[in-house]
Amino acid sequence: MESQAGALRVGEISYTNCFNIFHCLRRGLPAPGVEFHAAAPAVLNHLLSHGGIDLSISSSVEYARHADDYFLLPRYCIGATGPIWSIRLFSRVPIDELDGREVVLTGESETTVVLLKIILSKFYGFRNTFRTELTDLEPALERAPAVLLIGDKALAAGMRAPAGVHIYELSEIWLAHTGLPFVFALWTLRREALSAKAAPLAMFWRELRRSHEELKHPDEALVAAILAARPFLDRATVLRYWQLISYELTEAHLQGLREFYRLAHALGEAPEPPELRFCEPDRLAGGL
Repeated sequence: MESQAGALRVGEISYTNCFNIFHCLRRGLPAPGVEFHAAAPAVLNHLLSHGGIDLSISSSVEYARHADDYFLLPRYCIGATGPIWSIRLFSRVPIDELDGREVVLTGESETTVVLLKIILSKFYGFRNTFRTELTDLEPALERAPAVLLIGDKALAAGMRAPAGVHIYELSEIWLAHTGLPFVFALWTLRREALSAKAAPLAMFWRELRRSHEELKHPDEALVAAILAARPFLDRATVLRYWQLISYELTEAHLQGLREFYRLAHALGEAPEPPELRFCEPDRLAGGL
């Protein structure tokens, strides 16, 4: 899609965990000035780091790796304080038996991959080998004892996993070992866009706040839209799933984020933990 000059180019994660956010945003942003670019998290990380988009709900580890290029929007994230149903390790053997074994990693995520490596190496003391590929549950488990899936693939796989397959919630394991929430994604803004695209950014920020208020009480139009787009889900499942996700970036979430950065650095997966630099979008365009 060809971008409009001066438009704020926003990365959109095309998974159920963000469907509600972007459904609400699109309802409130019919005017020109904001463009949405839907892709998997790893693709959006690449676009953001290379200037192909200005703002994205982007993998937490992307900020750690290129912090000098970014600001963060405050208040909101994609996180978890326990099981989240869409960040899962599927294994033919109990996790205690994975030491020295190969694990297949999704190619769609970066933060989740680092989280799994922290869990296996730092929490369990394992040494594993990894292979990254875009795959589904059954073919992956034919070639390796365990596979990491995220997003809708993980949601769907959890509903149809064969008997005997162990399912591990990575955010639940993280909470058990650290006592802290986990932050999978942050609203990450390229620094130059803060001044160059102040007006559309202010408009986006206003609608982002409104959208998060709507998320607290999903209306029938939103529920109908997700069920039409994800026929493998039912009403009760999707509403419960959205309740499991942390959309608010609390102080506890920030503590969990800093601990993740510390462990990722210790594992050689990220630079020194960066300062978390937040912009103040309320002050843009005279304050909204």
